[in-house]
Amino acid sequence: MTALTLRAHEQPLAVATPEPGTVPELPASGPVNAELVTGNDRTLVFAYRDVAELSEALIVQGPFRALEIAGPLDFSLTGVLAAVLSPLAEREISVFTLSTFDTDWILVGENALPDAVDTLRRAGHTVVEHFEGEH
Repeated sequence: MTALTLRAHEQPLAVATPEPGTVPELPASGPVNAELVTGNDRTLVFAYRDVAELSEALIVQGPFRALEIAGPLDFSLTGVLAAVLSPLAEREISVFTLSTFDTDWILVGENALPDAVDTLRRAGHTVVEHFEGEH
């Protein structure tokens, strides 16, 4: 896998799951707004600034910072996530990943971002910091 370009988004994110018996609405702000529902799990990703208004209805982790792989990425590409996640795993940096139709997103704890950026750069990737492009 060749070197990749990643964009480090400024806005902190939350990863949450609803408290049993609640069905909160997903806030529509931030660089990422995602909902994944399986047979027995519902996960929400949204701007951390919205946690206060929803905290009673959610079990929340974060804040996280997002590293977006510059895309679009062709579906035939292989090893994209491995190229990013392997160096982070070697540094024991925990991640939460998301994929969209066009690209992949890697969330790292806000305090781990400087180490993650340094690790990815040492692995040969380019990281654009302070990126605020919204989708």
